[in-house]
Amino acid sequence: MPAALDRLTGDADTFRKAWPDTPAVYERDRGDLAELLDLDAVRRIVADPGLRPIEMGMVRGGTIDPRRPDADDRASTLVLNGLHITWPPLVAFCQQLAAELGHPVTGNAYSTPAHAHGYGPHWDTHHVFLAQTDGAKVWRLSRPVFTDPLERHRWTAIGFTDEQLTRATDEPDMEIELSAGQVLFIPRGWVHHGHTTDRRSLHITFGVQLLTRFWLVQQLLAHVTADPYLRAALPPNLSNEDMEALIAQTGQGLADRLAALDPQAPAAAVRTAQQFSVLGVK
Repeated sequence: MPAALDRLTGDADTFRKAWPDTPAVYERDRGDLAELLDLDAVRRIVADPGLRPIEMGMVRGGTIDPRRPDADDRASTLVLNGLHITWPPLVAFCQQLAAELGHPVTGNAYSTPAHAHGYGPHWDTHHVFLAQTDGAKVWRLSRPVFTDPLERHRWTAIGFTDEQLTRATDEPDMEIELSAGQVLFIPRGWVHHGHTTDRRSLHITFGVQLLTRFWLVQQLLAHVTADPYLRAALPPNLSNEDMEALIAQTGQGLADRLAALDPQAPAAAVRTAQQFSVLGVK
């Protein structure tokens, strides 16, 4: 079976050397991408309760459309979230892609009618591969207003200034029309939004749920809790204690313990946590 990353980019070895820091388009095989999900498959998913995604809904002009999901609606975008769990071709593909990248991967799909758009300008807290399997969609992309966002830095929590929103809408850094058989890579944090012209669009979004240095620090903190110093209770009458002094003292104690840590000691546990994440095991 061809490497999943090769099916998306055509050059897995080069891609794996480093994450691209700007959006990139890859010319792929239309038929190959359509095997993962086409419009007939979308209609089947909507109609068959046994194939329902984790979340399914409709969006029109950036607003939730409460009507019943319809694969052939002429006004609203159909959103299918969690297909990496429920649609067999995407289950297998996302598992393979996650294994190759070493990071968890999710799979969602968006079917947009002609002359329409779903979500407005936004950024993601993960890298994204947009695989266009049918029709075409125009994407406007702007450089990040928040670099390397974590989950807590979602655009809904931070928001845009009026100037940033106007720029993303009217003066993007890039405008790309993605046609069936093309794959667009969007690094996390890049602001993007799409719309169709005279053709319906179907694309799959593969979200690379990045394990970051912050994630690694969390694993190390879990390891050093074996040290009684970090498990010690803070003093009584805490509301009247010098909080800056406590932070400085504890921070120094943590730094000393991390500096003295033998990297080999937590390596096996961290590797297991990484593999569990790739497999989707909590």
